[in-house]
Amino acid sequence: MKVVDTRSKTQFLESIKTEINEKLPKAEIKDLCDFADEFFLSSFVGEFEGRRVSDLLGLIVSARKFIQHYDGNGAKVAIFDPNLEEHGWQSSHTTLMIMQKNMPFIVDSLRMTLASREVKTHTIQYASFQIDRDKKGKLKTLKAQKHKAHDASTGEGLVFIEVDRHTDDASKKSLEECIIAVLDDVEETVNDYSVMQDKTKQIRQQLESLKSIKGKQSFDDSEITETLEFLDWLAKDHFAFLGFADLEIQDSKTIHKMVPVKGSELGIIKSHPEQIEPIDFKKLTAKTKNAILNSQLITFAKAPERSTVHRPAYPDCIAIKRINDKGEIIGEHCFYGLYTAKAYTQSPNEIPILRRKTEFVLEKSELNVNDYRGKELVQLLNVYPRDELFQIDQNMLFDNLMGTLFVQERRQSRLFMREDTFGRFVTCLVYVPREIYNTAIRIKIQTILMDHFHGLDVEFNTFISESVLARTQITIKLDPEEKQSFNINELEEKIIAVTQSWEDELEASLFENYGEETANIYINKYRSAFSSSYREEFSSRRAANDIEHIENVSNGQNLCMSFYRALDESEEFLHFKLFHADQPVTLSDVMPIFENMGFRVIGEHPYECIDRAGRTVWIHDFMLTANSHKIIDINKIRNSFEALFLKVWEGNAENDSFNRLVISAYMNWRQIAMLRSYARYMRQIRVSNSQRFIANTVVSNTHISGLLIELFESRFNPEIDLSTANEKCEKLEEEFLAALDDVHNLSEDKILRLYLDLIKATKRTNYFQKNEQGDYRYDIAFKFHPRLIPNVPLPVPMYEIFIYSPRIEGVHLRGGKVARGGLRWSDRYEDYRTEVLGLVKAQQVKNAVIVPVGAKGGFVAKHLPQDREGFMKEGIACYQIFIRGLLSITDNLVDGEVVKPEGVVCHDDDDFYLVVAADKGTATFSDIANEISLKKGHWLGDAFASGGSQGYDHKKMGITAKGAWVGVQRHFRELGHDIQTTPFTAIGIGDMAGDVFGNGMLLSPCTKLIAAFNHMHIFFDPDPDPSTSFDERKRLFDLPRSSWEDYSKDLISEGGGVFSRNEKSIKLSNQMQGFLGTTEKQMAPNQLINAILKAQADLLWIGGIGTYVMSSKETHADVGDKANDALRITGKELNVKVVGEGGNLGMTQLSRIEYALKGGLLNTDFIDNSAGVDCSDHEVNIKILLNEILVNGDLTEKQRNKLLSDMTDNVSDLVLKNNYRQTQAISIAHQDALPRMEEYRRLINSMENAGKLNRSLEFLPCDDDITERKSMNKGLTRPELSVLISYVKGDLKETLNNSSLPDEDHLSEEIKEVFPAQITRKYNKELLNHRLRREIISTQVANDMVNHMGITFVERLKQSTGATPASIALAYIIARDVFDLEKWWTEIESLDHKVPSSLQLKMMSELMSLIRRACRWLIRNRRSELNVVENMERFREGIRQIAKCLPEFLTGSSKETFESQFNELVKDGVSEGLASRVAGSSHLYAALGIIEAHQEGDGKLETVASIYYLLGNRLDLTWFGHQINTLTPLTHWQALAREAFREDLDWQQRALTVGLLKLKSESQTIEDQVDGWMEQHSDLIDRWKQMLTEFKASEDAEFSMYSVALRELLDLAQSTVHAIPK
Repeated sequence: MKVVDTRSKTQFLESIKTEINEKLPKAEIKDLCDFADEFFLSSFVGEFEGRRVSDLLGLIVSARKFIQHYDGNGAKVAIFDPNLEEHGWQSSHTTLMIMQKNMPFIVDSLRMTLASREVKTHTIQYASFQIDRDKKGKLKTLKAQKHKAHDASTGEGLVFIEVDRHTDDASKKSLEECIIAVLDDVEETVNDYSVMQDKTKQIRQQLESLKSIKGKQSFDDSEITETLEFLDWLAKDHFAFLGFADLEIQDSKTIHKMVPVKGSELGIIKSHPEQIEPIDFKKLTAKTKNAILNSQLITFAKAPERSTVHRPAYPDCIAIKRINDKGEIIGEHCFYGLYTAKAYTQSPNEIPILRRKTEFVLEKSELNVNDYRGKELVQLLNVYPRDELFQIDQNMLFDNLMGTLFVQERRQSRLFMREDTFGRFVTCLVYVPREIYNTAIRIKIQTILMDHFHGLDVEFNTFISESVLARTQITIKLDPEEKQSFNINELEEKIIAVTQSWEDELEASLFENYGEETANIYINKYRSAFSSSYREEFSSRRAANDIEHIENVSNGQNLCMSFYRALDESEEFLHFKLFHADQPVTLSDVMPIFENMGFRVIGEHPYECIDRAGRTVWIHDFMLTANSHKIIDINKIRNSFEALFLKVWEGNAENDSFNRLVISAYMNWRQIAMLRSYARYMRQIRVSNSQRFIANTVVSNTHISGLLIELFESRFNPEIDLSTANEKCEKLEEEFLAALDDVHNLSEDKILRLYLDLIKATKRTNYFQKNEQGDYRYDIAFKFHPRLIPNVPLPVPMYEIFIYSPRIEGVHLRGGKVARGGLRWSDRYEDYRTEVLGLVKAQQVKNAVIVPVGAKGGFVAKHLPQDREGFMKEGIACYQIFIRGLLSITDNLVDGEVVKPEGVVCHDDDDFYLVVAADKGTATFSDIANEISLKKGHWLGDAFASGGSQGYDHKKMGITAKGAWVGVQRHFRELGHDIQTTPFTAIGIGDMAGDVFGNGMLLSPCTKLIAAFNHMHIFFDPDPDPSTSFDERKRLFDLPRSSWEDYSKDLISEGGGVFSRNEKSIKLSNQMQGFLGTTEKQMAPNQLINAILKAQADLLWIGGIGTYVMSSKETHADVGDKANDALRITGKELNVKVVGEGGNLGMTQLSRIEYALKGGLLNTDFIDNSAGVDCSDHEVNIKILLNEILVNGDLTEKQRNKLLSDMTDNVSDLVLKNNYRQTQAISIAHQDALPRMEEYRRLINSMENAGKLNRSLEFLPCDDDITERKSMNKGLTRPELSVLISYVKGDLKETLNNSSLPDEDHLSEEIKEVFPAQITRKYNKELLNHRLRREIISTQVANDMVNHMGITFVERLKQSTGATPASIALAYIIARDVFDLEKWWTEIESLDHKVPSSLQLKMMSELMSLIRRACRWLIRNRRSELNVVENMERFREGIRQIAKCLPEFLTGSSKETFESQFNELVKDGVSEGLASRVAGSSHLYAALGIIEAHQEGDGKLETVASIYYLLGNRLDLTWFGHQINTLTPLTHWQALAREAFREDLDWQQRALTVGLLKLKSESQTIEDQVDGWMEQHSDLIDRWKQMLTEFKASEDAEFSMYSVALRELLDLAQSTVHAIPK
């Protein structure tokens, strides 16, 4: 696009001429170039900057064509919108071309006309031409301006104007008519101009003759002379003559009126006769009539209408009286026009008429013109409005000037007014101190005057000089039909009110508000601080109030505000001021706050306030109206509104639609926060309604919302008496439910009812607590009993604390009063509770091995910065808020007494045990939590959060990985593979920087890690060297930070490498293809990970975050881990032999079961990685003990910390032993899972019916599934058994803790099993008084009993004997100790990798059978005497004697069987002692009955034992007992029958033994004694043996046969007893 060059006119014309030469025919070039020179001769070329040269060429061509024809009559006008098609050029504006004879006033008259029509002018150019035309007006020649010899009449003017686009023809037509009319006026004026000038000469001649006339009217010669000179002055270019007319008085005798003389009109008067109105003297006031008819020869006035020529002002009318030869006034000569610039710049001393007035004023003032005041007066005269100076009476002029001089010295405002002769105008001179004058003040004054006079029009002129006063001349056109009367004093007072110095008023207001001392400080500081815009808008009194807020902000307060309603505004409008230091607030930050409060912003005005020291405060004034159109009670809402706004601004309250409650229900920010927090909790318990809907519900039901607030505050306000509160709450609830009848929307009804349920389920809250600054806390904590909340997601914890604040939300779920678990920094803002609920479910079963039940917490930080430092800082701050919130509603222990939290009403029991631990995102936060605990004086001190700097560092200990590795070792041991000495392949999830993965991959030097991945990289080493790769992994682990990228590439085997997960695709080497079993050449990263997970390897080690395996029956949505959807596999696709779950949630439970059913070996995450929480529990329990010793002064903190450090390995051993025993118990259970399926079914049903287990939630098989499993010869899988063992332990330890069992003196020894030897040796007494003694004993007994006796042990005995779990536990402890179970069990464990794992499990099963039968015996025979100490004394020594001599007591087939088993075990590598105990376990059980028989009968224990075992051999009782044991019960009742058969057999064998002992016999040997007895009862014995023969002949004996047989044996026993001599 070629643009015209506007740097100079020469270059401008050159650009155009170049275009002319290029575009036009040669014949036209010169003519058009000449025309361009003339057209732009006087133009300002800058107006054409940026225009296309081609458009200017088009303009020139159009203009040239336009002037081609002109007849010289009036104006030729063209108005058009240039476009390329029609005109060959274009413009975005409407173009006006006007041809007129060259004359003055054209341009300014046109400009004035366009302005009066409010038409914006973009370009205006005027060119004059000397043109020769033919008779028809056609252009003949265009002459250059330098040839000016032509007649002026041939001069023509061309005006080119561009205005705003006018698209409609009517508008263009109207504009054209207006322009023509104006130019006609101009032409009339110019045409008559010389005639009007000549009129001054004619009138001068007439006035000369007056000097000789003597009549009624006589004029002073000096006045005549002055008038003559004035006429000469006018004609010397001091007056622009626009019109003239003569007026004559009709009927001069009666003097009725004065009218224009027809034919005398000149100039614009011809076309505008309204400028001269006939004067009816009857209607004139005496003053006006006198002014017209008085002896003053010349008068001055203003014409009644504005001029259409030259300037848009009211023309000055100069009237000179017409005098006849008799000296009578017969009319007037009237000149109409405008004074020229020369008239305004000339001194009044030099102007006729005015000089006389000047002399009069100076003389009357008696001032010396050479002194200060005299010079001031002369200056006032010189600058007095010139047209006013002509019109004003000299006496009034004097008064005005002297008044002005007076106020000028005093810097006061003053009003002077003058009404003109004809009452058409009032001229007001307003003087205002210059420093306060501005447009706003002028408009206010103008308004006052216009309102008072009901003015029709107004014009003003302002004069500002070095004077202290600014002067505004305001001329108001009056309505001639309306009588005017005015009180100048009243008007002046009004003007003074608006012109008085704002600063002066501010001083007065400050003195009034703050007193003299403070006011003087503020005056000095703020007198000139406020901007003019502020002063125009606000009164000084308002500013005085604002200064208090400005001071607060200047002194460091973040924000101040003022909420008010302007007096002159409608009640629906409110104003809100914000005060902010240094910088204006960002509107985008403020507007949403108002909107969420229910307000609409009508307008906003910012004001800058800069004090004397240069400090800036910005004031923002917002005009608001409620969206609901509700009239707001400002006094009622002010404090709540301002507090809420400040809390939102500071981030201490959320900015959402709940804030509408501030105007709809007049709630304060805290009450709104309470309702909002419950709504946030609703989202977490999966209420489907949106937060917006919930907010709308409480806002639209304000009465009910108010009842909820009242109910909540009545329930939890600590200042209200509890009984009064309960009574009030009942009434409020009734009123609430009644009010719900008016809620017709079901969804709203549901939400409101849920609010009620949540409030009732709330047991504690910190709502009424205050922070250190004395303000209410910004976080709100609620302690719920979730079981009282309808439809809360399963599983339902026992207790729950929900923390809400604008910065953080979080939950802490507990399965019981004594519970523990980690706190996680969650990134799942929408459903963090769902995440925590899943984790607490796992934690609940994970905590089965420790004292506390499961707990888990999680929080989300809502406003995390993007930078790492800020991110972590905010995360820590939110964690601190979370911890403080938890402790704020938790009881404390002080000197052993429970102390309730301050300001908290508790609707539940004492609850002082709250401990936490690290989790994802909070691994290094334990010290932070402990610092808060110590500062608060929490009784747990730094035991509150385990793993701190003075605790056990899990990563450093590697305890979590070691615990999981115990399970991995067991799986491989059961496969016959020692992974500590034999290489094995592994794939993994994680990297060496991680705790679980890193430690886990360093637990065996034989690990061949082939592939692993984390969120950034994929590691692949197809054929690693175990030793070299171990060392490299160790190097990475020891680095402060590392990733797989740091792994030395030189140490990776051929075909391997480290690949970024950001790569588009990864090339597969032959080695990688071989391992993955694929022929694909390349894979996308996620595809490669998927293939790795499906690969065949020995071990999958899960050490990272995420869920990577699901069931084939699950969907990715079921899993809830979107990040890993693309790479996740199913349990059926998992091809490793063993899975070790060091990390949480690596697999879904269904995928574990699926994988286990296909033969895979694994437990669950909560079993494998339970060592971490176990270690933390040990730490807490140890610290609780040592901290009490520390408080008592028997231990220093330094000693405590050293002791904790010294016990690290011992604690690790205790923890790993628990892991070892628990996985061992699962293996034992898995071994017998199929034959015991009926027991498991009964157990599951029992727990489910008791509400202690949710079968579907834990993915345990239903009864039909169990039946199907049995038909497929499959029992429960290890993952299912893992769930059951955890639930059974958890339930058992709770049951035992609620019993009297932990109070048994002998059981105090159980607590020692949990603590390191350093503790038990040195602090035994203190240990026995441990704060958690009962809980620890209950946990230890439950764990030990289930680990040794199996998952169904307690339930089985409970159902078969009716005994309580506590009784069963006591029986177990007695049996365990009298049979030395721990000793032999430990010896079996020591045979790891020495004998087959299956043999170990078999031996353990034998011992379990022994103890199980012993427990049943004790319950049946000692139910009411289950005293541990007494039974230990009764049985222990006897059992040892019998066990020692057992081979000697056995005879016949029993002896043969024993010796066979014994020899086989010894041959397999079992010690003789253990082999003897295991081989004789089925016989050793009888020791209890033997000892009992020994106490009932006579003889030595050896004799009793010999008889007992001999009878068993002679009567085949041992064989018969074995047959009972091998029975396979198909129903529960058959199982009970089998138990009864065993007990009956035991009882009858014991009865026979006692009977034989009491029979008197002369025989000296036991054999002879037995022979004699058998001969004596031969008929019964023969019957018995005959029955046994039938048993042995039967392939499948029925249960009824055993019952009959045992009846026969009972007869034999009774017969023996009856045969005893009395």
